[in-house]
Amino acid sequence: MRRAAALVALALLLPAAADDVNDLNDRARAALDAGHPDQAVPLLQKALALSPDEPVLEKNLAWAFYQRGQQAASAWRSNDALADWKQAWALNPDEPGYADHAGQLLLRQYRLEEAETLMRDATTRHADHADAWLLLGQTLSLQGQLEDAIDAYQKAIEHGTGQVVNIAADAAARTTREQQIEKDYRLDKTPYFDILGPIDTRGPQFGTRLAATLERARAQVCSDLSVYPQHRATVVLYPPDAFRAATGTHEWVGGLFDRKIRLPIADVERDADKIESAFRHEYTHLIVSEVSPGCPTFVNEGLAQVMEYGRGTGLKRLTDWLDQQPGGRTGLPKISALPATFLDISDPDAVTRAYLVSHAFVDQLVANHGTGPVLAFVRALDSQPLDEAFQATFRRPLADQEEMFQQAVRSAR
Repeated sequence: MRRAAALVALALLLPAAADDVNDLNDRARAALDAGHPDQAVPLLQKALALSPDEPVLEKNLAWAFYQRGQQAASAWRSNDALADWKQAWALNPDEPGYADHAGQLLLRQYRLEEAETLMRDATTRHADHADAWLLLGQTLSLQGQLEDAIDAYQKAIEHGTGQVVNIAADAAARTTREQQIEKDYRLDKTPYFDILGPIDTRGPQFGTRLAATLERARAQVCSDLSVYPQHRATVVLYPPDAFRAATGTHEWVGGLFDRKIRLPIADVERDADKIESAFRHEYTHLIVSEVSPGCPTFVNEGLAQVMEYGRGTGLKRLTDWLDQQPGGRTGLPKISALPATFLDISDPDAVTRAYLVSHAFVDQLVANHGTGPVLAFVRALDSQPLDEAFQATFRRPLADQEEMFQQAVRSAR
């Protein structure tokens, strides 16, 4: 009798419990529609606790975690974003996009073993998901697992479309060249760098000779920008011909950052100062890649040159060059009209102009505001359009700053 009574009582409570779950779910959906995933998450967690076997609630909670993670990422709270995206993936592994977002963030933070584990799980569950294969390839490449990285890129090509295929094909070709050139390179480890270079350098090892130089350059950039990455970065040092073969870049490229820092090194002793300044440039790109992957090229390259050449040098470098050109100081391009990437520019004068204008413009921002606000601008560019990010950071329109810059160029002595 007691058991029957208990069953009846439980049966009578079920509709009320269901009503509670429905109410919580409806309130969570309303919160999401209003742009408040932070309110939706606890409501759906409570609903799932009441009805733990309801798959719809799991998927709704996963979506709420994802949306909350998006807001955290926009506010540069990377660890909060990562935790939420991992939760979303755990709740709904049928949606590989959750793993992609977490994997991209882990890759940006150089948490490579975690990224590899996550993306291997994603590719196991979704063998035809090209984005996951591409991210796995990038993660493996950064860990020096080049053969496995090439295999992952081939899977991305096989299953992908459009831009993913193009990116994967370029990465596969580049990584194949790297593998052929670097297969016998020596690896030297320091607290902050994995340094790869040829064994036969006609003298002491590149890594040993350059470790102190690289550490000094890193310390200066980190101090100037008040950003201190704790992970080790991979630095690959090539003889000049091998650098061109591995990277496929134009003759004017003096270094490359593609999540690895790649530098052409001819004579360690003779070029020590040049190597240090080039490394400051490329290490700045590493920092920007972490805080603002969507940063426009002119800002990225401009800040890297400020770190390379020092503050207050941009305007003079630009005007000295312009004064040797047929058009002189007139007809400068608008900052916002500079190419989306400088690597594809083949004309030497055009690429020189793009770099010098970028340097002088960002150098003027640093001179007027300091590196703190400029780095805040860089961060804002990861989630806001150029004009909006500039206005929000510097409290003036970008067009006004461009006019001030043009005037400074015209009047500089």
